[in-house]
Amino acid sequence: MRFRDLLIVGLLFTVMSSALIGAQVYDTRQSEITREGNHLLSQHKVAFSGTAEEARSHLDGSLGAYAIYRDLDDTGLVRAVEAARPDKLDLPIHKGRGLRESDHNVAVVGSQVPVESNGTRSFYRYDGEDYEVVGWLGRAEHSLVENDVLIVDRDLVEASTGAKELIIDGPAIKEQATALPPDRVKRADASVNRRASVDLVSPTIRFVVHAVVIVCALFTGILAWALTRRRHRVGFLLGRNPIRQALASLTLFALVGSGVAIVCLLAGQKWFAELHDGFGPTAFLMVAAAVATLCISLILDLARVKSWK
Repeated sequence: MRFRDLLIVGLLFTVMSSALIGAQVYDTRQSEITREGNHLLSQHKVAFSGTAEEARSHLDGSLGAYAIYRDLDDTGLVRAVEAARPDKLDLPIHKGRGLRESDHNVAVVGSQVPVESNGTRSFYRYDGEDYEVVGWLGRAEHSLVENDVLIVDRDLVEASTGAKELIIDGPAIKEQATALPPDRVKRADASVNRRASVDLVSPTIRFVVHAVVIVCALFTGILAWALTRRRHRVGFLLGRNPIRQALASLTLFALVGSGVAIVCLLAGQKWFAELHDGFGPTAFLMVAAAVATLCISLILDLARVKSWK
């Protein structure tokens, strides 16, 4: 492929990468706004009358990560949470960091919550216990969760003090909740969800963007084949091996696509905190689709190599 052709292909991959990054950032921000409106919970949360151990015995973790919450005061602003994957809670954080999988005995608090500081670290005190504050809740300093506190402590969730009901939430809680005893489960009122219309639109936008990107990836593969076709035939007439020519073009195309995807991914992670580590495989789906399209086109072309003479 000539340098001009590589620029065209690289530009197309850049546009597709930007579209995927934009869709991911939009989706994450809408999810964070939804959680702010529902005090860090989703509209599918359920209330369970029982102990955390009883809840765990019924819930199927293979369906997805879930979290168990217990209110620690009458306001519902201070809660303890237990989760196998705290990093999957997708909390809106404007300062500090989000929760990690290994976090325990730490807290995330709103900007208006009083904390103690030793100069380098901040702590939230509850019931005589200090919990290191790793992040501040909300997409901005002043938000709907500026007075909220979330403590990652399994012992507090299992304690007999605090609210009698537990709140269970997670991406697959609608399916998981069917395993809980019906007489001990109370589902959330859908009217409390302040972002219902956005929650319906967001999946549609995400689907459309991904569908358009896949179509563009297929087009990019076909375009790359069209740009290399004449050069391959001329090379064949000059005595070059057609298979080696095809492999060279395919390798160069894959390198350009992967390189652009990596650069866009690194730039996106630097500029947008919403791009989590799991976005990487999604960014390379378009490259795989384009490379597969070019590969199939080249194979079909090689099948007619005798007609090139």
